[in-house]
Amino acid sequence: MRKLFILFFLLPPLAPWGCATLGVMDSTLELKVTPLPLYRGKPALAEINAPMDATQVVGTVEVMGSPQLLFRKDEKKREWYFYGAIPFSPWVNPGVYKVRVSASLPQGPPHYTEAQVELK
Repeated sequence: MRKLFILFFLLPPLAPWGCATLGVMDSTLELKVTPLPLYRGKPALAEINAPMDATQVVGTVEVMGSPQLLFRKDEKKREWYFYGAIPFSPWVNPGVYKVRVSASLPQGPPHYTEAQVELK
């Protein structure tokens, strides 16, 4: 009973910090992934209209062991992009996965967007 009491009073103060790393969901960010569906072992392109003054744009696929996808800035197109091959791995099965891309801005919390992609 004492452990439950301690957890009850310690978890609420910690809850805001647990979500702070995500940042702010931003509906103005548009993420395009091509080709769709994605194929394991083949290259794919992800483009996002993150602000040009962002200090970093990073993507992740919500799957075990996903590396960070470091986006590069294309000044001519006024967008950020990531180009790479999806590894053919026995640990990643075909299916639908969530991709989250986060832009770190000079001021304030990071802004992010999410999209669902199909992997074959």
